[in-house]
Amino acid sequence: MGTTISGVGVEAVEYAQESGTVRTQFDQEKTPASLAVIATLADVMDTDPVELDPLHSTVDADELDALVCVRNGANGDTHAAFTHEGHAITVHSYGVVTITPEHELTVEKPKGGAGR
Repeated sequence: MGTTISGVGVEAVEYAQESGTVRTQFDQEKTPASLAVIATLADVMDTDPVELDPLHSTVDADELDALVCVRNGANGDTHAAFTHEGHAITVHSYGVVTITPEHELTVEKPKGGAGR
């Protein structure tokens, strides 16, 4: 494992300062996706994982783990996307968690009305 975030070993961590996005690569045979999500989110929010709202308040952690588990011989990516604690979270079946603050995803709408 390359590094540890919130007590969980991960292969790699990438930070994109301009968007606030954090991307972690984890070993799915050692770390369930749900645990990788909580560890990454705690790192993003600079808090202890036990201080976060329980993940099960947003998604079924067991279902998430089953959905994005390693599938030997499977082609393509299976992923789950959801929001938790004000962050957009995507978990990919190839062992990547991407977390972006929701405010970074909003697009400013033009002011004024159409057809004036």
